[in-house]
Amino acid sequence: MRALLPLRPQHGTLGSGVILTFFGTVWWMVGALALGDGTATRAAAVATGLAIAVALGVFAVRRLDNSGGRESYERAASTFRWSNAAQAAGIAAVVAIGVGTGRQHWIPALVTLVVGAHFYPLARPFGRPEYRWTATLLVGVGVIGCVAALAGAQVSGVLALCGLGCAAILWSTTVWYIVCGTPGIAAAAGRPAGATAGPDGA
Repeated sequence: MRALLPLRPQHGTLGSGVILTFFGTVWWMVGALALGDGTATRAAAVATGLAIAVALGVFAVRRLDNSGGRESYERAASTFRWSNAAQAAGIAAVVAIGVGTGRQHWIPALVTLVVGAHFYPLARPFGRPEYRWTATLLVGVGVIGCVAALAGAQVSGVLALCGLGCAAILWSTTVWYIVCGTPGIAAAAGRPAGATAGPDGA
């Protein structure tokens, strides 16, 4: 266990870990509630998601810290604002077009694509190259969702696929922080006094 969870805290990852865990939980609940018609199946999925979320939250608070988090946000504030504004506009457009054309079964997949894409511009200013992997995997889930919608899947099926898939990816990023941290930030945190990190955390 100690080999998997080194004793030192993983610097600069608390904020990201908590946020990703929260939104992963939201995605899971959306996907879980879309599962099948059986109340027992939904209840089991919801209970499983809550258990995972609580466990990740506890590990995140115990294992991660927010060293350099404020500086990272200040450096990325402008990109963060326009990226999230673009995400909100994209989601609104997808929902409006989907509802207006009666193709609601496309909405979950296209929303997933928008959410995944919004991570790409955040990677460099936040000094989080792992966001590119998170983005790529989310986009992959969105593409699979689009294939399912094209094949005639119902809204509930696409929603379950995208919701559970996105949750798994966001939670996995938090798990990666807990187990490994971010090498660039951890290295910067271990530099001698007086040393400073560059704008990309290197």
